[in-house]
Amino acid sequence: MKDWILSHKNAVSVLCVIAALVIVLAVFIQRKNKIEAMRAAETLISSYQAAEIEAWGEVLYSRVESISIDFPSTVTDVLVKEGERVTSAQPLVTMDISEYNGNVEKLKQQLSANQSALDSAAQDITALQADIARAQEEITRKTEEYNNGTGADLKLLQNSQSLALKEFENAKKDLQHYQSLYDEGAVSEMTLNQYTSMLDQRQKAVEDIEASIQKTKTALKDELNLLNVSLKSKQVQLSQLQQGNSTNVAMQQSGVSSTQVDLNIMTGKTERGYIKENQIVSNVKNGIVKNISVNCGNHLGIQGMPTEVLQIIDADSITISAEVYEEFIGSVQIGGNVRIVPASYPDISLSGTVTHIPDMAVEKNGRRIVRVIVKPDNPDNILKPGYTADVYFPK
Repeated sequence: MKDWILSHKNAVSVLCVIAALVIVLAVFIQRKNKIEAMRAAETLISSYQAAEIEAWGEVLYSRVESISIDFPSTVTDVLVKEGERVTSAQPLVTMDISEYNGNVEKLKQQLSANQSALDSAAQDITALQADIARAQEEITRKTEEYNNGTGADLKLLQNSQSLALKEFENAKKDLQHYQSLYDEGAVSEMTLNQYTSMLDQRQKAVEDIEASIQKTKTALKDELNLLNVSLKSKQVQLSQLQQGNSTNVAMQQSGVSSTQVDLNIMTGKTERGYIKENQIVSNVKNGIVKNISVNCGNHLGIQGMPTEVLQIIDADSITISAEVYEEFIGSVQIGGNVRIVPASYPDISLSGTVTHIPDMAVEKNGRRIVRVIVKPDNPDNILKPGYTADVYFPK
């Protein structure tokens, strides 16, 4: 046997070499075919992308309902889970509201007793008239502050706004100047970036002051609304007191009015679109449950303070924030149609419309992007908050 192997050694070696060459040739042909297929796919993708701008997008929403309870009650059952889709009037949480009902009944009895005592009370309206006069003066003064911006806080903010605007304009001029110098090669890109950053800071300062002015005006307007409500309540009380015939009418009427206000406030706590008897129900037609913060046995509305129960995302307000690279933003137009491919369903293509193109870009991974807002057509609720999708803009 050994002699036979030695005599056929050369033939065996030749066969091994031939087999090796066949294997190498097969691998080479396979790799060549794979490379050609990849090149063909790249060519197809390139030709397709030439007509479209691809952008990564995140599914967001513009409206969410926060549900809170500010009357004494206890959670007996939570009927939904986070992320669950709900419809109008669908029960979400059940409550034991026996303590609340007891408080309402006590206020009704107190109101009835005060009203009975009012019949024998004496009338005294001097203090109330003075209070109304002070309230009217306060309303007049605050109305003038609101309309003319004469309040101390507003004046200070307006002065700060003027200064911030001047600094913003100066920063713009500086940036333009150094942009020219940079274009001429007189300054470095680092220097130019410093002035760009300075302009961003000045712009943010202006925006912050404008937000503070608006917030101050809103607070003043809210204060005026409360004063007007309070004034109307006191005027009603005065009218009732003037009908009294005894010296205790003022005190008794105050008790009646106070109790009535407390009763109205208490009964009004359950007169909301998301409360039906002892249940919290959905007040959104097409909603998604979010941030459930209660469990069975939790006490709500302790000492009249609101307890947040959950939130409901309005699924009809879903939008997509698409990250378009700065160099392509010129091809994107408000009202333009787009094609949307959800990451969760790559074989599905949805349509959408561009609704907002912000006037600012942000940096991401070393590139500048513009977060364009797209309103998708989402009839089958395929797009969900937090999901992602590729958005294709026509060039």
